Amino acid sequence: MATGSDKEREQEKVSTRKLQEEVGKRIRSIREEKGMNQTELAIKMNNRDRQVVQRLEKGKTNCSLNLLRLVAESLNVEIGELFKKV
Repeated sequence: MATGSDKEREQEKVSTRKLQEEVGKRIRSIREEKGMNQTELAIKMNNRDRQVVQRLEKGKTNCSLNLLRLVAESLNVEIGELFKKV
């Protein structure tokens, strides 16, 4: 039987997943506006693997603020831009 706290934790996971997906869509949108491919962005992100960018854009990773800062710097935008709706 699920308790109230179990349901709250599950809702937190769902909310986090949605936010990851929204941020990922925004990263992809900005990257494409800048005419960059995933490999080019990964290289600008201190030679990260392209798969890092791919997972970010698909919302498949719960990334750190440091990684988001690096993405924003590599895209030459303020970090807040990554959280705007597409």
